[in-house]
Amino acid sequence: MKVFVYGTLLKSMSRFGLLADSQFMGHGFIRGVLYDLGNYPAIKDGNSLVYGELYGIGREKLIELDSIEGYYPEDEHHSLYMRKEADVILLNDGSREKAYTYFYNHNLDDYQQIAHGDYRRYKIEDLSDRQWYVAYGSNMSLERLHERIGETHEIRTGHMEGYKLMFNKISDRGGTYANIAYAGSGYRCPFAAYAISTEQLYQLDRYEGEPSHYIRIGLPFSDLTGESSHIGHVYIANPDKLTRDENPSHEYLKYLHIGYEEHGFDRSSLPET
Repeated sequence: MKVFVYGTLLKSMSRFGLLADSQFMGHGFIRGVLYDLGNYPAIKDGNSLVYGELYGIGREKLIELDSIEGYYPEDEHHSLYMRKEADVILLNDGSREKAYTYFYNHNLDDYQQIAHGDYRRYKIEDLSDRQWYVAYGSNMSLERLHERIGETHEIRTGHMEGYKLMFNKISDRGGTYANIAYAGSGYRCPFAAYAISTEQLYQLDRYEGEPSHYIRIGLPFSDLTGESSHIGHVYIANPDKLTRDENPSHEYLKYLHIGYEEHGFDRSSLPET
């Protein structure tokens, strides 16, 4: 069976260990409204979008999650959360999956709403003014990125394990742009992570057309030093803007080749300019 998680059970969050041995099926969103309860979040029914992760689990794991979330099938009135089935839209391709998720069983009027719907992103934005931005497309070129947001403070490079570089985000002017999709074991996508200010991040939102063209979500990443304690902001194509995978323009590819060369990545995996 499947479960959709949106809070402390996400990768890199405090309770992820409970799902570490479960089948990760990708990133997605459901309809609802996300709130900050202090040490953990909660959702209620609504028409906003709540982002999270989809996992395949067994019956014993479901019973364990029920206990963690304070859900008592035999006494729902006194449950902290209610386990209900929801429609999950996957970011990879816009496909739909049915999955269990946990909705708060009490009033949420006194709590702060997380308007953008991403708990992991919300947590890192709250930590400091300096944020990690993870680039995998044309912004891997320092020249292009600096033209858009100015100087960056620090750079780390690595591979996003399990992710595949795609060119399936449609442009309003025709052609395609870069995107990433979770593809599983054996896939890895080069990236350059830049330490930037919150204001620079908002500038990128405007360039990337967030959230109607690209959706900015928080994702964990490990750099080439092997450190794995970072969470960065990554732009993934809105499923409404997906098209078939095909080579982007010569001008766009030029920036990718420059970026790969600048950061020491093998360019042979890229289409030729």
